[in-house]
Amino acid sequence: MRRFISELLIVSIVLLMFQIPLSAESSDFKKTKIAVLDFQLQGEGFETQDMGVIVAEWFITALVKAGRFDVIERGLLKKLLEEQKLSMTGIVDATTATKIGKFLGVKTIITGSVMKLQNIIEINARIIDVETASIIAAENVKSSAAVRLQDLVVQMSEKIIKNFPLEGYIVNRTGSKITIDLGRLAGVKEGMNFSVYKEGKVIKHPKTGAIIDVQRIETGKLRIVSVRDKVAEGEILKEESAGAISYGQLVSSILGNLQPVAQPAPTTDRALEKALSPGKPSKQEDSEHGDVTSMLRSSNLSNKERAAKIIAKQHNNDQRILDMVNEELLKGYNRSADDRDYVEAMAWLCNALGASGYPKYRSTLQTVSDNAPNRKLRKYALKNLRRLR
Repeated sequence: MRRFISELLIVSIVLLMFQIPLSAESSDFKKTKIAVLDFQLQGEGFETQDMGVIVAEWFITALVKAGRFDVIERGLLKKLLEEQKLSMTGIVDATTATKIGKFLGVKTIITGSVMKLQNIIEINARIIDVETASIIAAENVKSSAAVRLQDLVVQMSEKIIKNFPLEGYIVNRTGSKITIDLGRLAGVKEGMNFSVYKEGKVIKHPKTGAIIDVQRIETGKLRIVSVRDKVAEGEILKEESAGAISYGQLVSSILGNLQPVAQPAPTTDRALEKALSPGKPSKQEDSEHGDVTSMLRSSNLSNKERAAKIIAKQHNNDQRILDMVNEELLKGYNRSADDRDYVEAMAWLCNALGASGYPKYRSTLQTVSDNAPNRKLRKYALKNLRRLR
C-alpha cells in the first residue's frame, strides 16, 4: 500500500512538472514575427535616395506601436541578409521572400514601393506568407505630394494591421462586463472594439471529409474599457439576444475606420475647366461619388457611418450626395432606438447635413430632432440644426 501511494505521488509530481510550464506557455500571447524590407523608389523628385529605407523604418515603428508584432530590427536584418548575399530592397517575388523569411525565422514579409509622378505619390505594400510563398494581401494608398509621406505610411500601416486581427477568448462575464484573455502585452488598448463569435457548423471537405473550417456566428460586439498585462475588460456594445455573449466564445479585433487623407485645393488647368463648367462632373468624380454613395446606401452600418464621415469632410457642398444623405436619414432615423451602431450612423448623417450649411435640410433635422426615438440622435439633430441658422 505504501509503495502504491509513493508511486502515485511520484506520478503526480511528474505530471505537475510537465503541466505547469505547458499551461504557462499556452496562456501567453504569441506575437506574429515579421520582417519589413526596404521599399523600392520609383520616379523622381524624392527628398533623398534613402527614402525607401526611411519608409521601412516608419513602417517598423508603426507596427511595433501596435503591440502585436515581433518585428526584426532593421540593423540585424541587414547584417543577416548581407551574410547570405540577399537583397534587402524593394519588391521581391514570393519565392525569394520565402527564402528570406525561412532564413530569418519569420512568418510574414512586408515589401513594397514608393512611387512619385508629378504631384501624385503612392505607396504599395504586399504581405507575403513565408510558409505558402503566396501574397496574402496587397494594400496601397495614394495622395497628392502636398500630403506628408509619413502620414501616408501611418495610414498604410493601419491597412496592413487589419490583416492581422487580434483573436482570443472570453474568460469571464459578469452582467454586461466581459473579460478577455488578451491584454497590454498583446497590443490591446482602451477603446478598441472586438466582435464576438460562437462556433457553428463544422465545414468538411466533400471528398476527403477533412475538417477545413468552423462556421463563426456573431453574437455581439465589445469595447475595451480597461487593460492589464494579460487580460482586458470590456463593455457590451451590441448583443444579438439576451445572454448571447458567453464564456469561452471567440473575440476578434475590429480596426476603426481609416480617416481619409486631406486633399489640397486643385490648382491645375483641369480644375479651372471644372470651375467654368460645374454642371459636368468628370469620370473620376463619378467614380468617387459611386464609391461613397454605394457605402451610404449599404445595409452595413460601418459602411454607412464611414460614408457619412467622408461626406461631412470632403463632399459637404455636393448637392447630389447631400440629397442622398437627406433621403437615408429620413428613411432610417426612427427605425431603432437601442442599436448603438445604428444611432451612430444616423448621427453622422446629421453631421453631414449640418456641415453643408444649406437651409434646405433644416426641415429634415427638425423632424429628427422632434421625433427620433433615441435621445442621443435627437441631440445630434438639434446641434446640426443650429449650424444651419
